[in-house]
Amino acid sequence: MILVIGEVLFDIFPEGRRLGGAAFNVAYHLHHLNGPLRFLSRIGQDAEGRAIREFLDRHAFPQDDLQLDPERPSGRVTVSLDTAGTPRFEIVPGVAYDAITATPALEAFVAEDCRLIYFGSLIQRTPQGAAAVEQILKRRSPRVKCLFDVNLRPGCFNAGVIAKSLGATDILKLNDEELSRLAEMEDITGDTGTQVAVLARRYGIEMIALTRAERGSSLFVGEKHFDSTPRQAVSVKDTVGAGDAFAAMLALGYLYNWTPERVLSAASMLAEAVCGIEGAVPVDAGFYDRIREVLKSGEAHR
Repeated sequence: MILVIGEVLFDIFPEGRRLGGAAFNVAYHLHHLNGPLRFLSRIGQDAEGRAIREFLDRHAFPQDDLQLDPERPSGRVTVSLDTAGTPRFEIVPGVAYDAITATPALEAFVAEDCRLIYFGSLIQRTPQGAAAVEQILKRRSPRVKCLFDVNLRPGCFNAGVIAKSLGATDILKLNDEELSRLAEMEDITGDTGTQVAVLARRYGIEMIALTRAERGSSLFVGEKHFDSTPRQAVSVKDTVGAGDAFAAMLALGYLYNWTPERVLSAASMLAEAVCGIEGAVPVDAGFYDRIREVLKSGEAHR
């Protein structure tokens, strides 16, 4: 069972809104790929919050840990795209997910039945959010692994929280820009391989996944290094949520003890597929049929 902690919000595009948030995107992919999960987030008791719950109802998405905030509005992000489809985000502060709380039920869950916890940095941009994540991580069983998905949005993180999160991390997922920023924060010099090795050694990280947009991705496991390049030319609608799709498959592959090669191949495949749709998650659940077929056939092994 996977616990996903983080934001669910509306991405506001020029042509309309789409449901998103890195943590929700990860949880949504896991849900449709039959990954057992619980999702902790918080929404407002407003029109957006009702729309979120209606969407989740339509997709039979688990809501037991979706908290309702009587005062704060549901989260929202304004998204603009450049000519290459690369997104720029304006993240609204003071929203419901900034006030998530650690419940006794979740604390019991991570102490007994959970196997993997996914969390990011945006949910920890406020002291209350950071404290809630820290409290849950402290209650986890020693056998529970943690996947930290770095999202260094301007004004939405601080170095102390990032360092504390790294200290709890078994699997780290980040992109090349975030690696450069982390290296600067941690005073690490050298090339990519050196930066990754120092981070892994300094914080005892078992696996580091590095995404590089059109240049593919890499997986670092101990002394070993695996690379993946895009399989084919993808007709890119936008790249919103591609990294979240990668993280979802990374979590699933780790949970099921896939080989590093299979993890990297499957994660890259899902990320590429998401680049071919508008927004971070597909409206049509049939999107996942081909993904399941590939995973079942073993094609993702290659």
